[in-house]
Amino acid sequence: MGQGVTCAACGASTPLPGDLTVASFACAYCKATLQIAMYAGASAVSADALLGHIEGVMAAPPGGGEALRAAIAASPRFHQGDDGQRLMPCKGCNAETAVPLDVTVSRFACARCARVWPVAAYISDAERLALDMARQQAGNEALARLYAEGLTCHRCGGHNTLVDDGAVQHPCRYCGAALLLAEAVDASAVARRRLKHGVFAQIDQARAQQAEAERRNTRLALGVAGAVIAVLGLVFALTR
Repeated sequence: MGQGVTCAACGASTPLPGDLTVASFACAYCKATLQIAMYAGASAVSADALLGHIEGVMAAPPGGGEALRAAIAASPRFHQGDDGQRLMPCKGCNAETAVPLDVTVSRFACARCARVWPVAAYISDAERLALDMARQQAGNEALARLYAEGLTCHRCGGHNTLVDDGAVQHPCRYCGAALLLAEAVDASAVARRRLKHGVFAQIDQARAQQAEAERRNTRLALGVAGAVIAVLGLVFALTR
């Protein structure tokens, strides 16, 4: 068996594609169709989509302020939402209903009476933001501990040191089984780390291109510098 994720259909270890933006891939052994998000997580998939958009902007830098703003507005959203819920009595029918904690969700429907309510009528935006920030911080700290302490293989029990390189999986050094970090810590923390590595790698690449361009042509250098600005703008856009 090769190094990869465990196929849900046949149990073989099959490689996970490096490009997480493809929706599915085939098991190398039984050819079953496997969903990328099932293994890598939706957050990591959205991180790769955003990195791909940034790369496209860098390859063809926008020509002006409006074009740059349009490029930022068109960037895919990085999804790292909280799937948690709080059970509370519906204000309409008084039945227990699940109120979403995800700060990007503004309205929800009661499962019993189907009436739609603003989330803020149950939980304030300030409280949800505080909960989300605490969740993210806890996830980041757990991931940092995982990198520092290593991960035990679920298949052979071998202890593996991890390289902080933004990967969503690391092959066990003993048996080759895929060690998915999202199975040990919050998947959104893994995706944030992946996004950070990708963005800084692209910025480093843009700086190298700028230095090379400055040696060749000042006008071209300005274009590459614009690409760096576009990247930084997209990074800032993540917080909007």
